[in-house]
Amino acid sequence: MWDSDPDDMREYHYYNEEGVFIGKSEGHSPQQDLFEQAHYVFDDQSDIVKNLDLLAIARRKLANLRKELIGVPLKDITRIIELNKQIAELEANIEALSKQVHAHSA
Repeated sequence: MWDSDPDDMREYHYYNEEGVFIGKSEGHSPQQDLFEQAHYVFDDQSDIVKNLDLLAIARRKLANLRKELIGVPLKDITRIIELNKQIAELEANIEALSKQVHAHSA
């Protein structure tokens, strides 16, 4: 076996939904139990590893777009197509964000 590159080691800081610090860990990936508890996770290079607010905002926006779509008259096909495109793009972004969050928790 080979030794892990020490440069890959990172320090992770975990915060709850109110932004209160709940812990830190060091390693090649976030600590599972802290990661699952945290609402926000940052690494020692100030990279955002987890931010549930972004996902919540995107889901709210998606719900609003769907409500708007329901209210568009059928004769306004241009607006329907435009909204459907926005919805599809947002769904793809939500899926990517969700996978990113779950990849760190696996």
